Amino acid sequence: MGANVRISARRPGAADELARDMTRTLDLPEGSIRTVDWEGVAPEAIQSDAIVNATTVGLASHAGELPALAWRTGQVALDFVYGETAFARSARGNGARLVTGEQVLVRQGALAFRIWLGR
Repeated sequence: MGANVRISARRPGAADELARDMTRTLDLPEGSIRTVDWEGVAPEAIQSDAIVNATTVGLASHAGELPALAWRTGQVALDFVYGETAFARSARGNGARLVTGEQVLVRQGALAFRIWLGR
């Protein structure tokens, strides 16, 4: 079992850097993680099982827009941004299983509590 990982970023070179770091850290064969141009992410996204928004788009006072994405029912959408975002609304409205930034925060807090306090 494996995953086909695609990375896209707004800043040129950022996706390549992350792909290299992940490949090295996870000890994967070269080319295991591919990058996709920011403008070409939509066709890749519709084929994905999970789509992650790890940008600042959607945070208060952070300008920018994510590319318009088509969703499949049952896809997983992970939005690291807190609050209601266009990404979250689009995913939820099209039948994706949404994991919100708040849900991530709560799980991180629970894990930190267990790690630091042993309970």
